Amino acid sequence: MPKSNAERAKLCMVRKRQRAREAGVCITCCKKPPGKGRSTCSNCSENATRRTLLRRASLREREEFQQIITAHERAGDRAQTYHLFDDAAQHYQEALNVPAIAPDDRLRIVEKLGSTSLLSDNPAAATPWREDVLDAYLGNAEAAEKAIETLLQTARQRWIDSKTAEGVPLCLRAIRIAKVHGFDRLRKVATLRLIHHLKALGRFDEAAHYLENLGKIDSTDDLSVRISHHYARGIIATVNGREADAYEHHEQAIELAKEDIDLYRILAVLTDYACDAVALGNIERGKALYEQALIVVRRNHMGWLVPYDCMGYAGILARMGQYAAAHEYLLEALLWDGHAPLVEERFAAIGIPIALHVNDEAALMKCARPTAIDLAFQSLEPQRIGPVTSAFAQLYTVKGQSRKAHALLHRALEIVTYVDENIDLPLVVAQHGALADIPRARALLEARCRLPSASLPEACTFLFDAFVDQRIRQGKHARQMAMEAAERFDQLHWYAYRDLARSLIPLEHPIVLTTTIHQRPLVGSSLTITKREQQVIERVLKGYTNRQIAEKLGIREHTVEKHMGSILNRLGIRSRHQLGDALVESRPLA
Repeated sequence: MPKSNAERAKLCMVRKRQRAREAGVCITCCKKPPGKGRSTCSNCSENATRRTLLRRASLREREEFQQIITAHERAGDRAQTYHLFDDAAQHYQEALNVPAIAPDDRLRIVEKLGSTSLLSDNPAAATPWREDVLDAYLGNAEAAEKAIETLLQTARQRWIDSKTAEGVPLCLRAIRIAKVHGFDRLRKVATLRLIHHLKALGRFDEAAHYLENLGKIDSTDDLSVRISHHYARGIIATVNGREADAYEHHEQAIELAKEDIDLYRILAVLTDYACDAVALGNIERGKALYEQALIVVRRNHMGWLVPYDCMGYAGILARMGQYAAAHEYLLEALLWDGHAPLVEERFAAIGIPIALHVNDEAALMKCARPTAIDLAFQSLEPQRIGPVTSAFAQLYTVKGQSRKAHALLHRALEIVTYVDENIDLPLVVAQHGALADIPRARALLEARCRLPSASLPEACTFLFDAFVDQRIRQGKHARQMAMEAAERFDQLHWYAYRDLARSLIPLEHPIVLTTTIHQRPLVGSSLTITKREQQVIERVLKGYTNRQIAEKLGIREHTVEKHMGSILNRLGIRSRHQLGDALVESRPLA
């Protein structure tokens, strides 16, 4: 006896046709007599022929669709091989848009799209596809490994999309699934990703807790786990001011990354090390690391990461007073034609101050997108909120919108809990914020100064106090604080901040230059400069650009350049950033 429903249905059909033959009627409809020499009537025969033709057409169409899918997938693979990530992502999306794509093909191509779009101009391209396949993975116990990987990719995309807090539950879910199925490697990978999100959100104690309970990591672990482990330990050491530990772990992560093939992970190691080095006061090391990162992203055409790292490098150059070079990198980044919320925030945080300094209205308009404020606060990351808020507060102050600046800075201070990567926030509060917010802003600096390796926050504290004293008209104390800040920033090579501090120091004597041509200034061989040159020097010391000086003095920019060339030539120096030191050495004693 047949056991299955299909077998029973087939047996029933055989009996039905047998009875129809015995009765001399069509074996299909069992009503009309069949044609001569046939077992079916003409109507059923025509219908059967039509169904056969439709089935064949459907099969041909399916084969054609499969050929299109295969062609796009192969083209995407080839483009990815040559680091043409935008082209690869486009081909994968075209393949996924083909009707009637097989489930296995769909899952495979979505996975390829996810890894490729991360390095393209539009990292969010895979989001709708990834979320769709995630449900299929989560509903299949045999696909648990794929589910974990997809959850972690989704969490990373949330970070890029300025929704960092949403990534935390995704990482926790990935950890739970890994524990249930005994995937120790994936448990460690998910935990390390969680640590990254917690650190970004300023939840350092939780991050440290997960790091300590991660378990033993040694040479038997996967390379990606070992890299991420050192990378995470370096970050936590930086947060606690343990400079030696931070550098040791970051260096080990860099060394291991030389064996890695994951371009994104290599870049993350470089850029986060650069940020940590700057936070620890070593801006030269940060600059060198960003230069390596730029080589990686440019050589490999890494989509949105090119403008992202251009802006990071521009920020370091600006801190070092190299505004012309910083402006060039800003303009390069603004040529980017993609979209990523993280980049939009960087344009605001770094681009606005640079554009204001060089007086580039066109660049300022492109950088000052108010949506960047919403994105930064949406992320709940202090390291995004602080810089974006500081930049817009400076812009509002320039526009005479002081109340708007006060409100924005106050809002930021309610969220920002530390100054690493937020060093400008307390300084801008001291300059342009409400007086009621000054104690809270200074408390951020004080908290960091109590930790080791505090040379940078200590310098910022002196500059902070100089700004505050100037606002409350404590001139003598403001001058002392500014002089101390200038000296400390000079040692740190933060020349833009040194010059900013010096701009708060009133000149006690007329500016008199003592120099011989092409030599260092010689005390005792003085040459009094012209009144116009003195006006130019005073504004250079305040951080003005040549264009701004020309506007203030009502002369042509070319004329300012001639004055500057003459001044630098007589002082025997090469850069305007050396001007303050040269004048200090050449000033007469009384």
